Amino acid sequence: MAEYLTGKEICSRYSDIENDAFGTEDHRFALMTVNKESLYDAPCPFSSNGKNLMTFKEWENHPENYDDYHTDNVKQMIDYIHEGGKFSPLICDKEFGLYDGQHRLTAYSMIPEIQNVRIYKEI
Repeated sequence: MAEYLTGKEICSRYSDIENDAFGTEDHRFALMTVNKESLYDAPCPFSSNGKNLMTFKEWENHPENYDDYHTDNVKQMIDYIHEGGKFSPLICDKEFGLYDGQHRLTAYSMIPEIQNVRIYKEI
């Protein structure tokens, strides 16, 4: 059975959401699991490279990474995953573009053992 939530409900469940543009009653989402690689090239309007996946190298060269915020964040996420930690699902629009979760997707992309990730996909 699929779990369906509004954007507002998702925002109330998770405290680590960076982009809450979807956080209204008008946006509805289904919780599902997808292959992480299927998300890599989906168009992402919030990304500087236009697609969901920003590689670690792209984060290193990102103009807003002047204090290593983005790369340190990804490194910490990788360590957390290796220690057994779990993250909240990524949040995608109807075409699988990310509303929220770029750092997590970069971290997942760097861990070969992780093949599938949980997402809330807009319906």
